Amino acid sequence: MAATIFKTTAAGSLVHGVTDETSIIITNYTRNVTAKKTEVMDADGDVVAVAFTGKTAEITADGYVNGAISLNIAAIATLANDTTRYGVTGGTVLINSISESTGQGEFAKVSISMTQYTETLS
Repeated sequence: MAATIFKTTAAGSLVHGVTDETSIIITNYTRNVTAKKTEVMDADGDVVAVAFTGKTAEITADGYVNGAISLNIAAIATLANDTTRYGVTGGTVLINSISESTGQGEFAKVSISMTQYTETLS
């Protein structure tokens, strides 16, 4: 059941919860956007120029298995959760690793590690 949310106008754009992915009830979704940084320093060691290149987003999705998961390592992933913020939008999401675990009296869990690139790869 979806949460009933009450908020003030100051919190009008507040986001609550996470979107489930195909065959996974998501419990945690993390997206960390980074870039390579190159600095040029002068003779005094002061930075006089900075370049940011190679922007990517590292994504982790954790949750419970809810059906047949058809993902594979080194495959392209299409996600329902947001992949359009903080300077890395569109492009391609590739699966780095998948870890599935369960135990006696527990539900099966899965953790998927992915990298989002700014370019469309095929």
